[in-house]
Amino acid sequence: MKRPEEIKVLVVEDDPFFQRVLTKRLQAEGYEVLSAADGREGMKAIVAFEPDLVISDWMMPEVDGLELCQSVKTGLKEAAPYFILLTAKGEISNRLLALDTGADDYLVKPCDQGELMARVRAGLRIVILAQELRATVGELHVANAELQSARTEVERLTHELLPICAFCRKVRDAEGHWHSLEDYVAQLKQADFTHGICPPCRVEHYPAILPEKRKSA
Repeated sequence: MKRPEEIKVLVVEDDPFFQRVLTKRLQAEGYEVLSAADGREGMKAIVAFEPDLVISDWMMPEVDGLELCQSVKTGLKEAAPYFILLTAKGEISNRLLALDTGADDYLVKPCDQGELMARVRAGLRIVILAQELRATVGELHVANAELQSARTEVERLTHELLPICAFCRKVRDAEGHWHSLEDYVAQLKQADFTHGICPPCRVEHYPAILPEKRKSA
């Protein structure tokens, strides 16, 4: 879980007085706070600052809060910050428009500071849980890749270290079944055997048919 000083909050507000008040209130909670005067500055700040949560006014020059929210949510998708939209527009149609556009929460100005901070804390809990979930999923992918690599290595070693009986010379396959060496190699190579006698075995088992020069030696 992130500590308050590790949490980044961006305030996008064109009213200098309200921007200062809100920034100081958030800093008192221990958060790292950055402010922007309009939506265009807010967009640049989101890219550079990478906030966990954004509090933005709706009505601003050039790029308003709704456009900012839509752009951020569309561009960053799951990695987008939690977005709280503030506005003097209290009609239900405006609330629905804000939420449909991608805002995570909506407050009508002037809003109670205590309520706003409660909404901020609730939003941050959601953000941090989502971040931890993504981190866990990433760790699981890494662990799964390492496990697959280990399995591949075990299979490789299993093929390289071939179990063979010290007495009957039968070979054990990967499933634990025992086969004669000829059958095992034939399965691997898809080839048939032709039998012969090597020179040492000929000397040991058939000394009577050795060449004359070998006998005299």
